[in-house]
Amino acid sequence: MPKKKTKSKIKALKTKLNKLAKYLEKERVKFQLHTHKVVYTAYDTASTLKRKLDEIAKVVLVRTDKGLALVVLPASRYVDMAAVKAALKVKKVAIATEKDITKYLKTKVGLLHPFGNLYKIPTLIDRGFSKANKMIAAAGSYTESLEIALKDFENLVKPIKGAFSKAKK
Repeated sequence: MPKKKTKSKIKALKTKLNKLAKYLEKERVKFQLHTHKVVYTAYDTASTLKRKLDEIAKVVLVRTDKGLALVVLPASRYVDMAAVKAALKVKKVAIATEKDITKYLKTKVGLLHPFGNLYKIPTLIDRGFSKANKMIAAAGSYTESLEIALKDFENLVKPIKGAFSKAKK
């Protein structure tokens, strides 16, 4: 059972959400915030918003021998580490730890938004979104998700595009 949020923790979450919203407004990007019950996973987000898993972005932080990177893929799929390794031209790649998320990105597991440019790290986006016009992703809050046009996301973030996922078995 999650601990009760203190006022300072709630304020910190709202501040992150406000920073992201201000960034998108400054860039004149249309987006929609979805307020919902507390969710911790992309799967829970899809279920709560009654959307297909392919419409929900799963954001995975990876650690490489050259630093950190974000992989954005449909929630229905798994990260293909070999493909990520090849795209980033690195020798080693692994899922980052919870400590990496809190220490380097100053956030919590489940709150990673897909805007790697704001974290100053490379972002890879899976071609699983190529047929989609929009994606829904975490907005830095357990109770807010962000819906954004894929073309706007790609124009802002300039992600590396490719096949970075495998189907779930």
